[in-house]
Amino acid sequence: MTAREAALGYLAAGFSVIPVRREDKRPLLLWREYQTRRPTEAEVVTWWKRWPGAGVAIVCGTVSGVAAVDFDPRNGDGVTALADRLPMTPTAETGGGGLHYYFRLTRGESLSKIPKLLPGLDLQAEASYVIAPPSLHPSGRRYRWRPGLALGEVALAPLPPIIRQLIALHRTPEPESRPRPGVPGGGALTVEEVLSRLRGVRRCGRGWVALCPGHEDREPSLSIAEEGGRLLLHCFAGCEFTQIVAALGREVTWVA
Repeated sequence: MTAREAALGYLAAGFSVIPVRREDKRPLLLWREYQTRRPTEAEVVTWWKRWPGAGVAIVCGTVSGVAAVDFDPRNGDGVTALADRLPMTPTAETGGGGLHYYFRLTRGESLSKIPKLLPGLDLQAEASYVIAPPSLHPSGRRYRWRPGLALGEVALAPLPPIIRQLIALHRTPEPESRPRPGVPGGGALTVEEVLSRLRGVRRCGRGWVALCPGHEDREPSLSIAEEGGRLLLHCFAGCEFTQIVAALGREVTWVA
C-alpha cells in the first residue's frame, strides 16, 4: 500500500491527515486548519500528485477523535511500567524503533499534548500529529502496523485509566490544592509517610500511583505528588482528600 492509498483510507475512517517530508517528518504544507477540519478526498489526491514521495501523518485531537501515546526508547523506557496496563488498540512500529499506541477520545474531548509523560513517553493530542504507516522514516525503515493491530483490524480502545492518571499528575487538580495535612502536635504529614502506608505504590511521572485506602481498590486509582510544599492526593474513584488521609490512620488538622 502506498502512502497516498493509506492517507485516503485513514481519511475514509474519519481521521484528519496531512502529507509530511520523509527526510525530517515536517509537514509539507501549513496544517493549522487541518487541526479543526478534515481535508477533502480531492485535497488528498492533489497533495500526493504534487508530492508523490510524501509520507502521511494522522492529526491527533478532537478533529480525529484520537490521542497517541508515543514511545521512543532513545529517550527512556517509560513504557515498561505500562506494559501490562495498556489495552489492545491499534499500534504502529516507528522507523526509529519506537511505538505509537492509538486511543479513542470521548466525543468532543480535548487534551493538550504532553511531552515526557514518562521517560521516553509523550502524549500526542491537540495541535500534534503522528507519522503513520507506511511512511518512510529518515533511517530508511518504514512505519508499519504491528501484526493484527492495524487501524481497522482492531477497535480503538478508550484512553486507559493509567494514562489519565499520568495526565492528572502533570496538572494541579483543584481538590488537592489545600494546606498540608498534619496531626495535632505531630507536624506535617510527609509524602514519605504516606507512601509507607500505601499498597501497590509505583513511580508514575513526577509522582506515584497506589491502591487507594479510602475504598476497596483493585487497580491503583490514587495519585500522590508533592508540589510547592503541598501534599497532593487525588482518587480517581472519587474519595475525598480527608477520607484518604483518615484511612491512613492519622487524625487530620491543617497546617498552613
